[in-house]
Amino acid sequence: MVDAAEVIVDHDGWRQLTMTSLAAKLGVKGPSLYNHVESIEAVLGEVQVRAMATLSNQLQRAAMGRVRADCLRAMAAVQRTYAKAHPGLYELAMSQAIDRHGMTVASVPAGEALSAVIQSFGVGDVSIELGLSCLAALHGLITLERTNLMPDANTDLAYERVIDAVVLMLEHEATTSLSADAPVKRRAGSR
Repeated sequence: MVDAAEVIVDHDGWRQLTMTSLAAKLGVKGPSLYNHVESIEAVLGEVQVRAMATLSNQLQRAAMGRVRADCLRAMAAVQRTYAKAHPGLYELAMSQAIDRHGMTVASVPAGEALSAVIQSFGVGDVSIELGLSCLAALHGLITLERTNLMPDANTDLAYERVIDAVVLMLEHEATTSLSADAPVKRRAGSR
């Protein structure tokens, strides 16, 4: 049942998943589904967790054995490729959590990979806000590309520039955090 729901979500978008559409996909009558599922929201929550787990694991695999810009570029490529290959699932995975606990667990591999790549730049304390800034930059361009907001733009070039901007931000963050951790030097003659 969840597999059928995934197909609907990926092809038509998550807002199109209803008991009626799911029943039609399964070749059964809508009311009979209530014998197997609590609600369409519960099914949608399972699809969302699965989509996040798949993306999260792919991001973690992309990060393995890489550091700094090479790692960030590999992860960014995976994120964009997944969004293009699975538009409905990507949109759902990047939406408000239906099953907050399930989504938290499913996103652990991606969170660990992102934290590791940020640390590989030399950032000691990886804040939620810094990780969110990286994600927002990459996801933002993916969203603009998916909505075809700027059809004449070279989105490949734009995505590369966004990645470059994130790399610069992380390099800056590393130097800022290093200088913040350094002991304060006194000037000659000061007490």
